[in-house]
Amino acid sequence: MSSLKPVKKENLSVKVYNEIRNALINGQYEPGERLIIGELAAEMGVSITPVREAIFRLISEQGLEMQAATAVYVPYVNSEKLREIQQIRFHLEGMGAAEAAKNITRKQLDNLIALQKEFISCTSTDPKRASALNRKFHFSILEASNKPILRATVESFWVITGPILKVFHIKTAGLDYSTDEHRHEAVLTALIARDPEAARTAIQADLVWGGQIMIDWLVEKEKEQQFLSATPRK
Repeated sequence: MSSLKPVKKENLSVKVYNEIRNALINGQYEPGERLIIGELAAEMGVSITPVREAIFRLISEQGLEMQAATAVYVPYVNSEKLREIQQIRFHLEGMGAAEAAKNITRKQLDNLIALQKEFISCTSTDPKRASALNRKFHFSILEASNKPILRATVESFWVITGPILKVFHIKTAGLDYSTDEHRHEAVLTALIARDPEAARTAIQADLVWGGQIMIDWLVEKEKEQQFLSATPRK
């Protein structure tokens, strides 16, 4: 169970929704983990009603799923669904990076450079922190695009994939990018040059690389599960 912050009384449904949504984006829950409405309410210091409203909103957005009348789970994202999400992100985040190249400020660019430096420093030692920094890097580009609808749309996919992205970074723990050029570097180069098409191509290359690793991992897990299901028990 992750630790959620207490919520103040005003606008409870929205605040509870944002808190749980951010927890999903941040990978604080595992795929398949069950969320108990009463426990969430007690953890955040609110009544059951705003938690229930937030849960049903997230279910409608596919961030959570209900398997029975009161059984709410973090969904497993299979390889087919992840592939579809990655295809959509490919186009939308490509557009976001191109727009960011036109609109990014010096302060935003310096922030991205600092984020990448910290990301590289902890990829081999702290996969949880690396995952958070990777997400922040992508979100910062979307923020710099000045396209709020685009940003909100892309964030909705991160709600669904947050748990599996955390697994991905744990899976690749130990990778050391300090001596090689990470794909984010090409994104930064394009943004510094204010080259929209280069920025689009660079972020898309990053998404293809990372997405394929996650998809391949899921495919192998699904094959293992199929084998175990087909193997007679002794």
